[in-house]
Amino acid sequence: MVSFKCKDIGMDCQFEATAPNVQELDEKIAQHAREAHNIPNLDKEMWIKIHRAEK
Repeated sequence: MVSFKCKDIGMDCQFEATAPNVQELDEKIAQHAREAHNIPNLDKEMWIKIHRAEK
């Protein structure tokens, strides 16, 4: 299992997600970014921050 929290990359957001693998977790993160933060596409730098924060 892998997990991610928005607050781990400095966002003022309580979003937390877990998934059995990174690919499924990234899909949840991308969906959350679109729906909650109005970010249609996360850029390369943001994905780097996200992947460093995933546990």
